[in-house]
Amino acid sequence: MKLANRHACEGTVPRITIGQRVYRRADGSRYVSNTWTAQWSYEGKHHYEALQTRRKDAALRKAFSICERIRAGEVKPKKYALTIAEMREKYLDLKRGEGRAPKTVQKYEAGLLSLVAWSTTVGRRSATSFTADDFWRYNRWLADNGASEKTRYDRLILIKQAFKWAHKQKLLAENPLVGVSLSEPTPTEQPCFTPDQVSTLLREADPHEAAIYATMAYLGLRIGEVRELRWSDILFDAGEHGVVVVRRGGSGGTTKNRGVRRIPLNPALKPYLDTVERKFERVFTARPSPKHPAGGSPISERRLLLSLKRLCKRCGFNNPNQYKLHTFRHVFASMCARSNIAYKYALTWLGHSDSKILDIYYTMFDDVAGEAMQTIVYPTQPPSKPPSEGK
Repeated sequence: MKLANRHACEGTVPRITIGQRVYRRADGSRYVSNTWTAQWSYEGKHHYEALQTRRKDAALRKAFSICERIRAGEVKPKKYALTIAEMREKYLDLKRGEGRAPKTVQKYEAGLLSLVAWSTTVGRRSATSFTADDFWRYNRWLADNGASEKTRYDRLILIKQAFKWAHKQKLLAENPLVGVSLSEPTPTEQPCFTPDQVSTLLREADPHEAAIYATMAYLGLRIGEVRELRWSDILFDAGEHGVVVVRRGGSGGTTKNRGVRRIPLNPALKPYLDTVERKFERVFTARPSPKHPAGGSPISERRLLLSLKRLCKRCGFNNPNQYKLHTFRHVFASMCARSNIAYKYALTWLGHSDSKILDIYYTMFDDVAGEAMQTIVYPTQPPSKPPSEGK
């Protein structure tokens, strides 16, 4: 093996030299690796070890650790043989064992499966030899295949977590991505109903669905939280107008952030709740069907979404298919901002510790900031209009 940029490590016994390995391409040309390799002789045999670092100071420290290993009787380093596909399966087993939500596990499955697909395409199936350069090549591959910036960011973060875990479990000698950093992308603009559109939807929807839409619009609940809402969670006698306790809707019988929150009941919502019969424990249930003639089964998110899109089309909204059930949560956030509700209250009601979407609305509807901007006036005359051509 030929090494370029050779450097003898003073004080190492046996004497260790570090350098950058020289490779030969298929066309006969050569190129030098940007990572360091250690070379030494021990008991009449030559030994080499890839140090898997680009930094010379880190390579020197690893050279001394090799000496310590040799003194302990460990001439050869432990061999690691972990494929990316194997790492994926082990990491997914861990997440399933932790009881992660099904949708979260599906997200992990899809993200790591795309890494396996990339590794198969480029012939880099080994997790042991995976490098930071491979990490960015994978990012480029995702972009070339149409993945959005947000999708790429989520999958790259997932991969960093998987490699960090594999290293901690001693499945890898080192974490090749320990020095890799990512910048979180700016949140993309999401569709949001206007107050007039919400009014139109609630007026045109049938009473069964209007009550569901109104609950999301007036409380900012996720559809899962609406589906799992019980009559016992609505405390009509608490506070001035009542309180809604949100305690379910995510995985494991809890909310998405595993917390319980109390939201004041908006008096404008009560007439919609009064239209709902209190026949079942759940507030909202699916309509009777051949399978459930008495009713009482949980509402279907898919069917409700299709119904909302049809309603948006019937109401004449532009691009009706862009709207989702989650859009009611966005309009609730925007109404909090429009009404100058304290930011901490909005966060509490939405069940967030922070929210970039909420930040956008509070910036958009910050009347105080707009009024403050108008106070900046310089003692100058406004520019005059340029003379018209030909005069």
